[in-house]
Amino acid sequence: MFDEDYWRQEEDEEDSLAAFVGSAILGRPTPIRTLRTYLTRDDLAGHPQSSSAWAHLRMVGNDRAYITTMGVDVWTFEAMLQLFNAAWDSEAICRADVNPNGAPQLARRSLDAAGGLGLVLHWLSLTMASHSLQQIFAITPAVCARYLKYSRKLLLDVLRDLEMAKIVWPSNEQKTKYYSPLIKRKFPLLTKCFGFIDGLNFPVMVADDYE
Repeated sequence: MFDEDYWRQEEDEEDSLAAFVGSAILGRPTPIRTLRTYLTRDDLAGHPQSSSAWAHLRMVGNDRAYITTMGVDVWTFEAMLQLFNAAWDSEAICRADVNPNGAPQLARRSLDAAGGLGLVLHWLSLTMASHSLQQIFAITPAVCARYLKYSRKLLLDVLRDLEMAKIVWPSNEQKTKYYSPLIKRKFPLLTKCFGFIDGLNFPVMVADDYE
């Protein structure tokens, strides 16, 4: 109960801070709800770890849904999570009133390690507005921004040490021959290849006139 109360108090304090910032921007006392791009705790459905849209996706564990939203299947997610979880549990998430060298307060976090990894993979794989991420994970904008920054750093550290994430030159001709038919099966014009990069899902700028 204490951890639940602490979590809600933390997000309420951040809503108050956002209202203060809004007042500074607009030059007058401003209710938080007049800031159209800001979601408060009351606007979000469910608890981040137990009853959010993310929590449901995680509980079901469907490969198709994982690939659609995060670009990896369940097995790959769990493999990444093993290292990510160890890093998540070892460091404090930086904020103004937290000692960066202090012990992490895991029970008081809005998201656990799986949620942090899911958040950053959603952000990397999908071109969506930030408020959509906040609704999926049931976290306020301030929490979302802070957790994304923290999770990006951890993911980079994890991928550097994750064997299956490494891109290496085939060590012998036999390995090269193994990859070539797999690639040719999907892309018939690509012959004698052992690797390729297919597609990026990042927002891009386009001309208004398609002609």
